[in-house]
Formats: sequence, C-alpha cells, structure tokens
Amino acid sequence: MLTREEILIIYDAGPEAVISVIQRLETIIEEQSIRIAELEERVKVLESRLNQNSRNSSRPPSTDFFIKEKPNPKSLRKKSGKKPGGQDGHPGTTLEMVDHPE
Repeated sequence: MLTREEILIIYDAGPEAVISVIQRLETIIEEQSIRIAELEERVKVLESRLNQNSRNSSRPPSTDFFIKEKPNPKSLRKKSGKKPGGQDGHPGTTLEMVDHPE
C-alpha cells in the first residue's frame, strides 16, 4: 500500500513515473484475479466432493462423516396391530390326504 507521501513523490517525478506505477498495479491486479479464479474453482470442486455421501454417490456408508440427519424410513406403512399369519376366525384351506397317492 502506497502512502500519500509516496504517491506525491511519484506524481512529482512526472507522467512517465505515474504510468509505470499504474501499469505495475494493473499487472498485480490481473495476477490476483487469475489466482482468485483458480482458488474459486478449487473451492467449488472441494465443496462438491464434500457434499457427496453414500446416498448420492457410489461411496460406501462407512465414508459418511458429515451426515447430520437419519435417513427416512424406506416404508411409510403403518403397523396394523395384527399378528403375522392367518387371523383368528379365518377358515384355512388344507389339502386332504388321499387314499392312493401317485
């Protein structure tokens, strides 16, 4: 950063000195713009890699470090309260034994 006194010294040195300083500053600004663009691209790549987990990529669940919420249940069906299998009162059907099996 140039101080006021340094700027006045450059101004007193003449137009060529001012042009030279401005051209050097433009070069520095252009180099910084290129560097900023490179860093922004790198941040974009790293953020996209960080946002991947086992649910939206082919990565195994053991690599999930930053998942904060539990996954939604796969089935949204409610329990009926009935026991599995045939219910009471239902007349089941069974094949009867035959006298002469083949």
